Amino acid sequence: MESKAPHILRGFIDELRALFKQPLSDDERWRRIAALMPALIESPELRASARSWPEHGPGEMPRNLLFYEDPDYRFVVNGLIKKPHEGTPVHDHAHTWTVSALMEGEEHVTLYRRADDGSRPDFARLEKLADHEVRPGHVDLIPPYVIHEERAGDCRTISMIVRSEKTGSFPQNMFHMVTGKVTQSPGAAQFPYDLDSAQS
Repeated sequence: MESKAPHILRGFIDELRALFKQPLSDDERWRRIAALMPALIESPELRASARSWPEHGPGEMPRNLLFYEDPDYRFVVNGLIKKPHEGTPVHDHAHTWTVSALMEGEEHVTLYRRADDGSRPDFARLEKLADHEVRPGHVDLIPPYVIHEERAGDCRTISMIVRSEKTGSFPQNMFHMVTGKVTQSPGAAQFPYDLDSAQS
């Protein structure tokens, strides 16, 4: 299911595949992917579909709904719902690239940088780099190892995400702000979701 492009994402995925075919640097390719996101999240068909996307249960982490995994280039397209006031730990995405576009709701996003020399893999002293509120239409381009966290506002949020590969199978760094401890986690689990079946 994951390798078959859903009908409402087919044009978008064709554009992504075209970018991966070109001999671009990672930075340029992901900047171009970010530029595609505003049109995607304005799609009336996608926005209507998002109203029925399943939310996670009480006590569960927000789910990355897996809409598509490319059989050739390994990138994935996710949908992500956060309930009101839910947030992420301070983390990075390891070696992967991510573009996230907010389709509904408001979020508070904080970026950090390491203020230590990085010589201890189990410890980090972080400094706040940026702190901002984001609203529908905002697109974040997150290169590898960028340290960040997000938190939903008073309403639920819905985001569309493109990742360079599927999370959940490689370690990502989690930063514990009070103690400075750094631990590893496989990252967000992926939950396959058939957009075409949901539309029928």
